[in-house]
Amino acid sequence: MTPVTEQWGETLRTHLALGETRSPVRAAAAFSAEAGFFAVAGRGDEDGWPYFRAMAGGPGDGDPDDVEALCTVCEEAVHPRGLRIAGVPWQRESRELISDAVTGSELELALLRNGDRAMWVVRAARDVCVFVLVDEEGEGGEANVSESRSLALDFASFLAGQGY
Repeated sequence: MTPVTEQWGETLRTHLALGETRSPVRAAAAFSAEAGFFAVAGRGDEDGWPYFRAMAGGPGDGDPDDVEALCTVCEEAVHPRGLRIAGVPWQRESRELISDAVTGSELELALLRNGDRAMWVVRAARDVCVFVLVDEEGEGGEANVSESRSLALDFASFLAGQGY
């Protein structure tokens, strides 16, 4: 793992409260083709990679690389037909444009669902995306979805404030 990736992984962990045992976020990823980083973090000691990248298979098995697919999502801001992340099909439930209160930049926010599971995708700027997988276990349900939304938007605002 490169130092830049480690740094962004720690930034994700800090800003999305992934170090807390009751965090509403299960795992998160941030991607920027332009800045050259792809970082993933899981809650606590959990490995976040399995949620964003299929471990089985490889190039040439007929499926596009998941990281490449995430890059496409950043460009398309989550296509209405949905997408497949780490072998899991996600359908877009909602999409909205939000003006960041701090920077004035436009943030694109989409809620994806896979059954009872939810994931927020925020595009903070061109070629910068944040993926926030909501913790669907235990108590919390829709409260976790709402709280994760706030954390995802705060992190996207942080990225925008940093010039991404």
